[in-house]
Amino acid sequence: MKDTGRTSSVPDHAVSDRPALRWWLLLGLLAAAYFGFFALHPDLYFSLGVNHYDGWFIDTFALLASNDALARGLDPYAPNPLDYFHRPHVYSHWWLHLRDLGLTRADTLWLGLGLVGTFLVAAMARLRPRTPGQVWWYAAVLCSSPVVLAVDRGNNDLVIFILLAPLVPCLLSGCRWVRWVPPFLVAAAAMLKYYPAAAALVLLAAVDRDELRPRLFLTALLLAVAGISVAGDLAAFGPLAPQPEGLLTFGATGFFRELGWMGWLPKLVCAAAGLVAVAGCWAGRLLGDWEPGPEQRSAWLHFILGAVLLTGCFFTSVNFGYRWVFAIWLAPWLWVLPRDLAAPAPVRRLARWTMGLLLVVLWWAPFCCVVLNRLIGVLPGATVLLLAKWSYLVEQPADWAFFLCLLVFLTHFARRGLAPLLSSRP
Repeated sequence: MKDTGRTSSVPDHAVSDRPALRWWLLLGLLAAAYFGFFALHPDLYFSLGVNHYDGWFIDTFALLASNDALARGLDPYAPNPLDYFHRPHVYSHWWLHLRDLGLTRADTLWLGLGLVGTFLVAAMARLRPRTPGQVWWYAAVLCSSPVVLAVDRGNNDLVIFILLAPLVPCLLSGCRWVRWVPPFLVAAAAMLKYYPAAAALVLLAAVDRDELRPRLFLTALLLAVAGISVAGDLAAFGPLAPQPEGLLTFGATGFFRELGWMGWLPKLVCAAAGLVAVAGCWAGRLLGDWEPGPEQRSAWLHFILGAVLLTGCFFTSVNFGYRWVFAIWLAPWLWVLPRDLAAPAPVRRLARWTMGLLLVVLWWAPFCCVVLNRLIGVLPGATVLLLAKWSYLVEQPADWAFFLCLLVFLTHFARRGLAPLLSSRP
């Protein structure tokens, strides 16, 4: 083989754009069988920590119930008598335009199925295994309990996943005009759920400075408009928003809250810890001058997209487990990078640690739930709850370690992305 100046031991199947059809079909069959099994036996959801509540797509139902309440002249931000659990609307007002499409609670089943189906198609389009090992690795992420939770609820984080799925392909398009689409995708997602504004970091991936500067200016302008648009919504639903706690949740302040330390101070401590970690990674240049190869750019940018969304959520709030759907975008890169001998050893080592920690944070809570559910009725209820609390606390070091690993990659990407703006050379 002719020397191209960059040696790599990554086999052709690991970077090819054409997946091996048989492994892709096997992954699809595994996922279909897994989700289908729970659909046929919903009583088993609880064994993995997912409370089915005897209803399909209850989060989709809640959104439609808020629209029905508004159509009847009720305040959607008050406890809603049309919802199963009287939940108020706790999202931006843009979701309340579903009624303008003629959608009501009667549409929950087909809308939920359509949402879940589109999500699974988008996920499978990204997860393209070439080896049996990749099949099992992708299945471990795609079939984890947090993803099952999102699918069972028909949660609107699936909408954000679908909306942002074209972002990286648009960035990598050969057409200049298509590369102007991503700022609008980020702004639209931010108007729906705030946290997708963090995806703007991925837009640092530009062909050159002349394209990067106007793109960032447009992004800032669109996000400012989005912020103004939804600024009043937070005041409306902020006090009513549910507070995630316990297993199948994640967030930097969760550890302190379980220990009884509440209020703004632990939030400030966690935010400060995140900023210190970013500064340390930035100054330390832990990954040196390493840069992924051109053939790896799609996997790398998808990884950055998933990483920045999850990391932003971790350091700013405590989140329900369905936010982990964005881990699907991490999986391909975490498989390729440890096997790329062209990458420096510290980079491959960091990727292996990140990969292992991702498995822990996705499956520790389900494993604990399986054990704890066996103990219900055997041990006193108070003892089971105490064990659940300690199971959550034991997980927290792994959560912190995982997100610190992501911060190393994110700061490296930001440094490289900002270099054209900071350089005096055109």
